[in-house]
Amino acid sequence: MIPTRSGRAAAAEPDRRPSRRSVLRGAAAVEALAVTGSTLGGCTTTDANAAAQPTPAYYTASYEKIVDGSRREKKLLIYSNTSQTNWQPVFDAFTAHYPWLVDIRATNLGSSAVYERYYSEAATGGSPADLLVSNGGALWADYATRKVTADYSSPEKGHLPDWAEMLPGVWVFTTDPVVVLYNRKTLDTSRNPQGLTSLAALAEAEPSRFRGKIGVYDPTNAYGYSTNQGYTSSVAGGWDTFGRLLPFARAEHSSGALVEKVVSGEYDASFNLSGGVAVPAAEGSGGLLGWTYCEEGTVVVPRAASIVKTAPHPNAAQLFVDFLLSAEGQAAVARGGLAPYRDGVKQDDTDSLQDMQRELGADRVHLYRYTRVPEETQNAYVERWEKAMG
Repeated sequence: MIPTRSGRAAAAEPDRRPSRRSVLRGAAAVEALAVTGSTLGGCTTTDANAAAQPTPAYYTASYEKIVDGSRREKKLLIYSNTSQTNWQPVFDAFTAHYPWLVDIRATNLGSSAVYERYYSEAATGGSPADLLVSNGGALWADYATRKVTADYSSPEKGHLPDWAEMLPGVWVFTTDPVVVLYNRKTLDTSRNPQGLTSLAALAEAEPSRFRGKIGVYDPTNAYGYSTNQGYTSSVAGGWDTFGRLLPFARAEHSSGALVEKVVSGEYDASFNLSGGVAVPAAEGSGGLLGWTYCEEGTVVVPRAASIVKTAPHPNAAQLFVDFLLSAEGQAAVARGGLAPYRDGVKQDDTDSLQDMQRELGADRVHLYRYTRVPEETQNAYVERWEKAMG
């Protein structure tokens, strides 16, 4: 459970300053190439003949054709940048709904690698992937131009905000906040930050103490670009705050490094992390770590799923997308530590988008939109960011 509503409560790596390169190229930062999946056993004859749980009344009768088609497919492979910890409650709930679909597997790749791996395989004869899942921001906009998305419209669409299908065939299923993670041992209670302006003031008050002791997501990484640019474009005075804070910061290319260095005390705090990573880390730290939204304005970066045209198991993929968007699926998403956004979902595990809006005020919760970013725009942003770092 995310303890807000207001209970907000590794081996060292060499310092790497960000290099000038396109967000849509390099920065794959593959965190794990191994494919992980459901811990359930293989599909049995009994499973294949099992009855599915009833579909909502607003699904058409023809939906049974998709259900029947999935019985023959039995499998699902997702190219994803989402951890198994986040996925497991979703997989468990989905296989309870469709007992014959127990062979569900997902990678845990860097955000760029999700797309690059699929594009490379598709260009050389085919890919085994059924869906892509990422919070890669601009990379989704690039994906949408390639005409590789399956033509499928979820029956859940009418029960979701108009931005749920953020791009054609790209379905948002979480709205994860961008948060600050901090070490409660190195920062006493009086110095716990409440956002980036708070963290900047703390660093400025003791410059020698905090220089190099704050981590930030590198904007040359796809997710890092979304979080940095989302803040500076949406939060009042965002660039001014960065100008105050970045001189004390060191850039990292992964959430893992940002978390590990706060755990070890090398960093007092890291910012621009996904709540889907930072909050479970804090909750599992035995009280060592704390986290906070940015009270001056919190960016939420959507995580989306898309079925590819070449999906070997298109029926299973359609069932999975519909489940992610359903009320039951959104509750499972919350159990995995990610932020649901469907209105009226009953769950107590994680702050939803609506919870954040109630706590911070709707005008201080900023939804990041997937937009294609020209390379020259990316480079100009990184150059300004580097200059602010000093």
